[in-house]
Amino acid sequence: MRRLTDLAYWEENWWKRQRPRRLRLYRDFDFETVGLLRRVAGEGRARVLEVGGGGSRVLPYLRRKFGYVVFGSDFSLRGCLLLRANLALQGVEGGVVCEDFLLSSLLPETFDLVYSSGLIEHFDDTRAAVAAHLQLVKRGGRVVLIVPNLQGIQGRILKHLAPPLWDRHRALGPAELVDFLKALGLDQIQSGYLGSFFLYIGRDREWSVVKSWHGWLQLLAHGSLRLINGLISLLFVLSPWRPHSRLLSPGIFATGLKPAD
Repeated sequence: MRRLTDLAYWEENWWKRQRPRRLRLYRDFDFETVGLLRRVAGEGRARVLEVGGGGSRVLPYLRRKFGYVVFGSDFSLRGCLLLRANLALQGVEGGVVCEDFLLSSLLPETFDLVYSSGLIEHFDDTRAAVAAHLQLVKRGGRVVLIVPNLQGIQGRILKHLAPPLWDRHRALGPAELVDFLKALGLDQIQSGYLGSFFLYIGRDREWSVVKSWHGWLQLLAHGSLRLINGLISLLFVLSPWRPHSRLLSPGIFATGLKPAD
């Protein structure tokens, strides 16, 4: 199985620019992600693992809000340190395992819920990456897969304005996630879109076309979209009307139950 990213990518281009932060549910994508994980994990002290959870703000929120026993694994040291800082910022405990999830030291069939967000699309053999999740979930437990929606407008933006970044992703849809879970023998499979609207233009080196623009134009495009995203997303959080679409929704999810026998 070939990775479409490497350790240097995460160390230099992601965690390096992050600071400890709380999860604030003003984005409808975050609001719906937490709701999905809550529905799947259920009541009580569920053991929850986020694979590729470096820098996660969701895990500390799940621990503080619902009392879940949370763990995160990641092969980026910076990501693991950031997750520890986010847990400390919330004043909660959680396990942090700094390792490659494909060579995990965690005991098999240990967790009630195993999920990842923005991970499996970075591997050419997606099914093998999903299978590694399944090894860690208990019989009768659940797996949740969340990936960016790159089959809509955001994918077109990425492909044309950030070709190096586009090459690091696979553009997966709900049907493909369902097929992976079915092939691995999961039951009660559900899938769909998360969030109603989100568009993004970055300014770092992966956005190679954007970097060729004049500086003021980069700032204008980046800042304008951030403002538009925030306002529209907050509107959807406050409204009972939350449309989901292949064109504009920022995320895709699929979930399934590992059979008890």
